[in-house]
Amino acid sequence: MVVINKIIRVIDWINEKISKAVSFLVFALILTLTYEVIARYFFGSPTQWSLNLTYFICSFFLILTMGYTWQCGEHVGVDLLSSKLPRRVGALLNVIFILGLFFLTWTNIGRVMYNDMLRSWALQERSTIGAMPPVYPYKTWIFAGVALLLLQGVSQLLKEIQVMLGRDRQS
Repeated sequence: MVVINKIIRVIDWINEKISKAVSFLVFALILTLTYEVIARYFFGSPTQWSLNLTYFICSFFLILTMGYTWQCGEHVGVDLLSSKLPRRVGALLNVIFILGLFFLTWTNIGRVMYNDMLRSWALQERSTIGAMPPVYPYKTWIFAGVALLLLQGVSQLLKEIQVMLGRDRQS
């Protein structure tokens, strides 16, 4: 149990630190959008780069915080059934869903993203709109975010298994 708790703490720590560091990008997003609004509506001169930069900042911010959002229990969930069940039975259902749906879905998304990311780097792919910035860094952080979410899935799975076995800190 000590090793499992250490694994959970390390995974949770990684996602927390990355999410908190990335959260400051919201200020860059606000500045970018404010600049674009002022340039467009006050000076009649919209920028070529604002759309791409806004898209990249939002994606960076959102994808790299998905794991931490799950860790904090902030993703939307439907617990109509599990809220009425004993905690250990609910944990069993969560384990089944994590193994049967979450890992199946996100490992496939990660596999496809990995291949697409490698292809994008090989081609030095660029956006076809706006200032035409490179797209391969974007695809890299999307893949990294998927990897962080999968890592958090391991942590959540281990936590649910502990609950199932009656060894969680909340019991």
